[in-house]
Amino acid sequence: MQIDMRRIDPSLNMNRFYSMELTKDLFGQHGVHRQWGRFGTWGRHRHDWYATKTEAESALSDLITQKLARGYLIKLPVSKGQGV
Repeated sequence: MQIDMRRIDPSLNMNRFYSMELTKDLFGQHGVHRQWGRFGTWGRHRHDWYATKTEAESALSDLITQKLARGYLIKLPVSKGQGV
């Protein structure tokens, strides 16, 4: 599950993205991978590992709450066959 967020404010010359997803490695560890930056760049990324899937889901939920409080909006996926 990947969640993409945007924060755009032309008056502040702000055009940012934030993307997060739950991951699992070959050894069974669960984590949260996140990538952020300005649109048009690769941005930065970070991977945090947790002991259980529940902890990783809780961390993801906390991140979403923090970003929504800072003004980011969740970008909804566009279904195939629908116009932009």
